[in-house]
Amino acid sequence: MDTESTEKAQRGIQSVEVGSEILLALTQADAPMPLKEIARVTGMPPAKLFPYLVSLIKLQLVQRVEPSGDYAPGSLALRLGMYGLQRLNPLREAESDVLALASKTGQSVFLTTWGPNGPVVVRQEDPSYPLHLTLRVGTIMSLVNTATGRLFGAYMPEQLVQKALADEGMRLSGATTLKTAEKQELFKQYAKIREDGMTRTSGHPLPGVNAIAAPVFLFNGTIALAMTLVGPAGTFDTRWDGGLAQTLRQTAHDLSYRLGYSATTDKA
Repeated sequence: MDTESTEKAQRGIQSVEVGSEILLALTQADAPMPLKEIARVTGMPPAKLFPYLVSLIKLQLVQRVEPSGDYAPGSLALRLGMYGLQRLNPLREAESDVLALASKTGQSVFLTTWGPNGPVVVRQEDPSYPLHLTLRVGTIMSLVNTATGRLFGAYMPEQLVQKALADEGMRLSGATTLKTAEKQELFKQYAKIREDGMTRTSGHPLPGVNAIAAPVFLFNGTIALAMTLVGPAGTFDTRWDGGLAQTLRQTAHDLSYRLGYSATTDKA
């Protein structure tokens, strides 16, 4: 097949693509949108935009909300969204991201979820060079001393974290005892992690090993996974503006988006 025929075969339908831009604008809004606002966001003149809205309403992909007459996602769009959410599997969805992240950064990648005993590693991808770690699938992470565990401490409900801290000594690099003042300081650190959106460790609790962890969120704003990069301290850059942190942050952001999360979710 020549180049020209290939291009024709891959050419889409412009009206469908325009319609998707309108739906995207509506789904990213906090409230139903007036015509002028949709036009501003999509960059389309209102006169051109209106016929698309009429067709999308007929397809039940858009609805008009009375009495304002503003536009919002329709019943079919909502059913499609529910269909997708019911079939989402965060671990399966993350598989390609783990492989790509390990290849791009040259570091070990770990996925962790919250289990009955706290944060537990459920997936790892190692680099080509040897890195001797006690960290493996099934390892339960400290909520105090590991980047991964501290991330869950920051984003899980405080009542659940307080209860889990009672069993902290059973986890990898866990703290055996925590005084009241130490717990108060720990929760201040958790708040700082939420501000940064990530957490990191340098040479602690494992000497010579650095780590950066970022959260992956579900559609309802709860943390689904921690995605963690781990590597030798001599070559592992933990700066927030460094390449590793930026790559990890973007990867976690993109995965969260595919799981239905948006930055407006936790503002509701």
